[in-house]
Amino acid sequence: MAYNPKKKPQDSMSSLIDKVISEHIPTPSSDSENRDIVDIITFCEDPRFLNFLGQDPPINLWPMQKIVLKMFYRGSAGNEHVFLSDDELEMVKSIGKEEELDYEPQWGGFDTVLEKYKGTTEFTHLLLVMGRRSSKTMLVSIIAVYEAYKLCQCPEGNPHKFYKITPDKPIHIINAATSEGQALDPLFKEIEARVLRSTYFMDKINHDASIQGTIYILTDSDKRENSRRIANGITKMVQGSVMLMSGHSNSASIRGHAAICIALDEFAHFQTSSGRSSGDAVLTALMPSMRQFGKNSKIVLLSDPCGKDGMFWKIFQLAQKKNYKPDGTWEWQHPDYLALQFPTWRINIQEDFSKEILEKSEKPKDPIGFQATWAARFMSLQGAKFFDTMKIDQCIDLNGQEVKVGNPFNDYHIHLDPGLTIHNYALCMTHSMKYNDANGRKRQKIVVDLIRCWKPSGNTPVDIGEIEKTIKDLCRRFRVVAVTFDAWQSAQTIQNLRMCGINAFETPFRSVYIQQIYGELRNLINEREIVLYPHEQLVGELKELMFTLTNRGFRKFFDPKSEYPSDDCADALAGSAYQALNSVITRALPKPLVVWTGRR
Repeated sequence: MAYNPKKKPQDSMSSLIDKVISEHIPTPSSDSENRDIVDIITFCEDPRFLNFLGQDPPINLWPMQKIVLKMFYRGSAGNEHVFLSDDELEMVKSIGKEEELDYEPQWGGFDTVLEKYKGTTEFTHLLLVMGRRSSKTMLVSIIAVYEAYKLCQCPEGNPHKFYKITPDKPIHIINAATSEGQALDPLFKEIEARVLRSTYFMDKINHDASIQGTIYILTDSDKRENSRRIANGITKMVQGSVMLMSGHSNSASIRGHAAICIALDEFAHFQTSSGRSSGDAVLTALMPSMRQFGKNSKIVLLSDPCGKDGMFWKIFQLAQKKNYKPDGTWEWQHPDYLALQFPTWRINIQEDFSKEILEKSEKPKDPIGFQATWAARFMSLQGAKFFDTMKIDQCIDLNGQEVKVGNPFNDYHIHLDPGLTIHNYALCMTHSMKYNDANGRKRQKIVVDLIRCWKPSGNTPVDIGEIEKTIKDLCRRFRVVAVTFDAWQSAQTIQNLRMCGINAFETPFRSVYIQQIYGELRNLINEREIVLYPHEQLVGELKELMFTLTNRGFRKFFDPKSEYPSDDCADALAGSAYQALNSVITRALPKPLVVWTGRR
């Protein structure tokens, strides 16, 4: 099977995203010598290459892993006769029929996947939108090493000559993630394992040049050149024409290289808008490196999904988009994009990851997060309910009420959510109690003792003096170990309380901290480890609170049109519960000391 890359079709893309992702130039034509390339499945299983079946223990590709690889490479050099079997086609069709996915109905829904597979354009972009433990890294490691193999199989074993690139400038296969550690482990470790266990690469790895995060591959042309240099007394050797390397998204080290294949791990979690680590910026920086390889270049974006924003979501949509013409016909906007969205249980054949078991074991822990983590669903920009209302009801003690006098053995934590002129000012007091669960393990439970909410009258702000009086009164009746405030114009109140001997301080009002305290509150509610009493405003806010996922976590908000258009009591509860759960008393008052001053 000849190495015969196809020419690029006319590029009609004009948007910014098109320029970022799809700017290629035609590749050169092949010379007189051709080298055979095996298809992707043979490459995985044959003893001459990755030898999956001959390893100890054998690596048996899951059915859906084979389907993904076949679909991505169908029609390309060496894979001209690779097709899905009838059983594999039925397996793919059943996913579209039985699963809730995010393909757009206006463009054909999940059927776009099979329509593209049946087309003739080779794929250059692969989006793997999959749940956790779906073997995304295994698939990408296979693709990366297969691309290295194809470079070695270029005519004369000389990829530089084939692509008309200056010699001694390595052709890169790059994997990148949001951090260096994530890029090295697990993705690069998987790539390294494929290469080191491969019979084909055994005599091609340059172990002397390869360091952590890099593997140099010597082609036949490199070996001939090194022999020539040795014969002429030249000590400087070619390290390798092909280089597999790992990097992170904000590193300058991954930019400026000639790259034929780029894999971006957990791409949905790259920053969404600006900065060197944004999805837009990383693709903009890397795409020029791929121009000389044209339609032979490969971009693989893999991730579990976040919200319906950012570059990952945009490319997912572009992979489906059809341009309709006045005569009723249509054409793909990006015929070379393939977007595959599969829940974990559709990929992973292990019993522990079946839909039934995951819904039983994982969904109760976090019903909302389950949709993105395991079901591989993009969360709507309009948001979803932050808490499961049924679980909130399970945490309410219907006989509970506001506590009037404290238990002297309990440590109480008060947290306040200060409001602006036209906003509420909320206070929540909680304490933690220890208990043993059914398995005898020590656990903590948070008990809500009191909720207060002050509402401004018209444009008249809440009386801060009344709030300070309430706090002082509570500190007389309860053993309050800390009074905390969200950082919003509370300095004077904190100073006044400290003058009365009350341990008061601010907590950071940053997005990271908000995600921490609300993450803990969600866990408490999901695990039924918080006891609420029937406070209408608090319960109403918790049930109406919304959130949307972002590339850096989540953003919580409330619907101003809802019955409880506020989150002040919920904020106060989240802050107080977090303090009580973690016993965060970081700014205690000075303790008295006895100092010997000597005789006068």
